[in-house]
Amino acid sequence: MTMANQMLVREEWRPVTYVTVQDDAMRARIQQQLERLGWAVIVQPTGFHLVQALSNVIDGHRSWLRPGLIVLDAWPRGCAGTTIAAGLRDLGISIPIVLVAAPGESLPVSADTTLRIVDTASAERTVTEVAAGLLHRRSSAPPGHGPPSRRRCRRPRWPRSRATRRR
Repeated sequence: MTMANQMLVREEWRPVTYVTVQDDAMRARIQQQLERLGWAVIVQPTGFHLVQALSNVIDGHRSWLRPGLIVLDAWPRGCAGTTIAAGLRDLGISIPIVLVAAPGESLPVSADTTLRIVDTASAERTVTEVAAGLLHRRSSAPPGHGPPSRRRCRRPRWPRSRATRRR
């Protein structure tokens, strides 16, 4: 067990995803799939809580909790998922979103490169595909474009004294 003041030495950076899905069983399955793929899942109970969690991203701050993926219902309690998706799009914030809607439901937003609209039957499969695709793109990104490295920089191995220096 790790105490609060101890540091985890081998802790890896994981991409963050926010999940706001009202159906408990579906939310649990989505969370398990994402965690199995290596995502850090933060469950938000309502759309309002999701907006509150995203407030630093909306304000332009690049916090360590910037999500790599958002999964939410089209109509969760608190704030509509369609409104959140449209608002992020209008602000120019490109976070991939999977919006879960009832089958055949018409929504006031349209799908694009960052917004996938799916029905409840295909939500889990689509979330898994999107998350795996994002991880693949992230792992093939050039150095410096992924998460910050926790590896310590090595000091140059210069001689410490003049006597050991080569001439």
